[in-house]
Amino acid sequence: MFDLATFVEAVRRERPRDVVDVQREVNPKHETAAIILKLEQRHRSPLLVFHRVSGTPFPLVTNVCGSVARLALALGCPVAELSRCYAERIAQPIKPELTADAPVQERISTGERVDLQALPQLIYHEHDAAQPYITAAIVVARDPETGKTNLSFHRLMMTGRNSTAIFMAHGKHLESIYRKYESANEAMPIAAFIGAHPTCTLGALYSGTPDTEEYDIIGGLQRAPLRVTKCVTDDLQVPANSEFVLEGVVPPRQRVLEGPFGEFTGYAKGRIWTPVFHVKAITSRSEPLFQDIVGGSIEHLLLPILALEHDLLHAARAVVPNTVKVKAVAPLTVVAAIEKTDDSQPEQLMRALLSHDIYVKQVIVVDSDVDISDLRQVTGAIALHVRPDRDVRIYPQQRGTELDPSTVSEDGATAKLGLDATMSKSARDIRKNTVPQRVLDSIDVTQLLDSH
Repeated sequence: MFDLATFVEAVRRERPRDVVDVQREVNPKHETAAIILKLEQRHRSPLLVFHRVSGTPFPLVTNVCGSVARLALALGCPVAELSRCYAERIAQPIKPELTADAPVQERISTGERVDLQALPQLIYHEHDAAQPYITAAIVVARDPETGKTNLSFHRLMMTGRNSTAIFMAHGKHLESIYRKYESANEAMPIAAFIGAHPTCTLGALYSGTPDTEEYDIIGGLQRAPLRVTKCVTDDLQVPANSEFVLEGVVPPRQRVLEGPFGEFTGYAKGRIWTPVFHVKAITSRSEPLFQDIVGGSIEHLLLPILALEHDLLHAARAVVPNTVKVKAVAPLTVVAAIEKTDDSQPEQLMRALLSHDIYVKQVIVVDSDVDISDLRQVTGAIALHVRPDRDVRIYPQQRGTELDPSTVSEDGATAKLGLDATMSKSARDIRKNTVPQRVLDSIDVTQLLDSH
């Protein structure tokens, strides 16, 4: 079964060191985030189950997708095959299956019984807003023109018993859908499901065109139809096996001050005006788990990378077909390796990637013999191949993200940077140090070390 509880048990069984159960009561204000931070400082990123959280009856599960190994476990493939497996699965989408048998609707609260304050009241960082946040909510919306369903992650700041602020990044699909409703002076119906199998998480983060149905992508990742059910207040469909669903509407031209919130960049920006989500119903399992993503944690950084790298590789190869690999190595920073045949190709690649996604601000292009997973090799290529007056490109007035702490405009307009760290084709008599491959193949280091 593809649900959160089943996945937690799979991790317990297959990777027991990856699960930490916290039995003592914890404070949702700062303490859960502090525990994650202390573990990360020890180079550990386990899935955490907090069985007792102050102020709520619900157990809290966090850092579910906080390791590549757990993502591979979710897809049932070796770690080394994760990118290939992901690419193969999303290329074979499977449509969802509608069902009335929905564990997520075992409990239903509507009207005056709606109470967001019964959920864990999570605050992470010292300078975050005083109001608690829901961070693992996957929002479901339908485009009023195309009828296509969109899934996307959005932080929700609780503003009362039945309302939240909802942050929508400029230039992303949900904001575009909301603008259509707002132009028609209509409220946008949405549902936000919380607590799901990692395949739902990866599917919601898929970087597709506006007509992509992410439920189909999730089906492909699971190699089986995702079971969905209709909401109790609207005909939007939500995963039947999720833990919680918040149902409601986002009215036109209604805004509230939201933030600050510590984002994946490691920084929090000031308060901004965002739309308001009015919650009409909360449905859940009879004994639900509440899922959380700590802002700025390893999980927060890791989650979008698989989809981003896959999307950027396709964008890169459309312009420079001999692109070998693309890797997101840090917030807003991408390294691409190419089999260069012409000195003009690195800049073509930079322009393509920097304009393709708002979350790409810096692009470094290296030769294919550089291991882009090894930052020592990447920085070495920059030092040895980049001539700053020739190989550094600055692109002003680019579409970026308002989450970038260096931007001051509401739409995230910024300048972007490209570095051509490839060896110039005009360079003569310069060869990289290598040992003949036949000699390397003949050496058994294990045997040598075992003899000592």
